[in-house]
Amino acid sequence: MKTINNFKGKIFFVEAETGIKSPLEKKLLMDYYSEPNEAGFDEMIMSSFDYLNFSNDEKKNLSSKHRKILNQYRHINQFALSSDAHKFISEIEKNKSSKLIIEANDYGVYICLAALYSGKIPTNKKIEFHFKSSPLALFPKSLVKKDHKSSSHKIVFHLKENCWLSPFSTLYSNDQIKCFYLKAA
Repeated sequence: MKTINNFKGKIFFVEAETGIKSPLEKKLLMDYYSEPNEAGFDEMIMSSFDYLNFSNDEKKNLSSKHRKILNQYRHINQFALSSDAHKFISEIEKNKSSKLIIEANDYGVYICLAALYSGKIPTNKKIEFHFKSSPLALFPKSLVKKDHKSSSHKIVFHLKENCWLSPFSTLYSNDQIKCFYLKAA
């Protein structure tokens, strides 16, 4: 039987008030995973991704490995994601700092977004989110419950040149998710 790797992501806290900005001093808050769904053959063919409106160059780069990763995001368990977001919100509430920098990758980005767009993250804390390695275009629309209007929360999306996501600019944005700026890293 084939072993399936879990769909993983991490979230780090960096307390801005203490001046901690070194990657060596980041505190791993949560290490998440979601059980991936096995995609059927019909979900792996190129035409099943037509709704994303990839450019011709993006289609050329869309390997079977990329399609597998995209299917993990497409078929994410929204109940588990909501539960993880609720736990994440509790951790923010417990944190005594009024200024936080939160770094997240992969599935961790989706947890942060679900928490942020639930409208339940405390507005009395200034939070700067730094995201990487996650396709914002595939974030479930049903989890955007409140429009993000808080001036105390900022989203920065980082994109490394060697990231699996870099050849697919179509996946960098989502009309419902407001990144304040896109920053190449």
